[in-house]
Amino acid sequence: MANSDLIKGAGALYASQATDMGASFSKSLEKGIAKAKQITQAKKQEKAVINNRTANFINKLNSTVDVTNLDGAQQQAVTNFLVEGRNEYASLAGQVAKMDPDSGGYMDAVSRMNDIQMSFQTLAGNIKMYKKDRVSFLEDFDNGMLSEGNEVNTLGEVSNIYTEGSNFSVSAGGGLQFFDEATGLSKNYSDIQKPFLKDFGSADAIMQMNESLYSSGKSLKGARRNMIEQKLKNIISKGGRDTLMSLASDDFIMEGGLGLQDPMLFEPENQDALKQAVLDGYMNVLDASAAQGAADKAPKASNNGGLGFTKTVANEIRTAGPILEAANAFINMDAQGMADTLNYKLGKSNYMTTEEFKILAKEQEGFDEAVFNKRYGKYALVKFDGDATVPVPFDIKNPKKAFELYLDSSDLGGQARNYFIENFKLKETPDATPDATPGATPEMSDEEKAQELINKYAKS
Repeated sequence: MANSDLIKGAGALYASQATDMGASFSKSLEKGIAKAKQITQAKKQEKAVINNRTANFINKLNSTVDVTNLDGAQQQAVTNFLVEGRNEYASLAGQVAKMDPDSGGYMDAVSRMNDIQMSFQTLAGNIKMYKKDRVSFLEDFDNGMLSEGNEVNTLGEVSNIYTEGSNFSVSAGGGLQFFDEATGLSKNYSDIQKPFLKDFGSADAIMQMNESLYSSGKSLKGARRNMIEQKLKNIISKGGRDTLMSLASDDFIMEGGLGLQDPMLFEPENQDALKQAVLDGYMNVLDASAAQGAADKAPKASNNGGLGFTKTVANEIRTAGPILEAANAFINMDAQGMADTLNYKLGKSNYMTTEEFKILAKEQEGFDEAVFNKRYGKYALVKFDGDATVPVPFDIKNPKKAFELYLDSSDLGGQARNYFIENFKLKETPDATPDATPGATPEMSDEEKAQELINKYAKS
């Protein structure tokens, strides 16, 4: 979910709570929301214009445009440079023929003739590179390969130089120069930042880890979890900033990437913080996948075992061990970890920490910290709920409430969910053996193991 939606939700909430929170503050916030919405909409429109221009250009390729050739204005710039250089070269050649080879003028003229030849070679190389880059950009755009982590300014600039109207001039040394409307200056082609692609390689490596963890049928913990976390760190770090931005922004896991809300995370000076946020986000994904794999491979009960439920519900209760493991891990997370986990499980970014939301609210005119704290201060999480951003009313330090919140996002049916909530108790110290079923021994039957696991979490 976009930050603008959260801000809009805050405005709706503040407006509805005007009596409690102050009418003047609500009005100021509404003005700030309107301004923020205009800025957000302007960026969306700018990107849409860029994409439409590029898409329209591509649509013409089959009939009217050959991207392997220069257009008329570009070709004219090249022709003018070559003609001027050729004329100067011919003039110098005539002068050299009449000069004493040992004279200073002779050496200067020959040096200049060599410079002209070199500029022709440089221009030929730059034209070849430009054509190649142009084809690559248009193909990558058409195939949806460009990363969402690219800045709008970068996409706009390259779209300009690779589509219609991309006139350039030729510098004295044979370089290509494009006019930059933002600065009013010409920019060397070699200095123009090219957009980077979605890092499918890194994403595939993470997906392979994800599939392997699911297939193992074991929850992720202990030394095994530490090893997986280190492998993930290596994947994130190996590709540099482009990989980091792609993993954070592209929809490899869910629409909108990891749904990171704080725009400051994407500033270059905060790269370490972004790296940690991306690591935490994907580790939450891997934790959830391992827990689901363990749940799917848990032993199935053949009867209700005296639990007082139907066979289906009793079976669901007996096989809920991995979900309970994940819920126990959730209980011990900080607010950011809880928000990331819930967003992943729900497949959309509805949750964020109150501190993140406060950063957004502070950007609005009329922000009153005392009013904000009165409404949100005692809660660690907020949730976008249809039309408003509301606090999630539970104490993050209350294990049972956190347990209940996690089960609400799980696939457990209502009866099984209520069974565990009603009989909740804190999990005992886990077995020291990594990935061992809590309380189980090799001599137990599958059904006995399942019942023993339940006893770890719920009173009989």
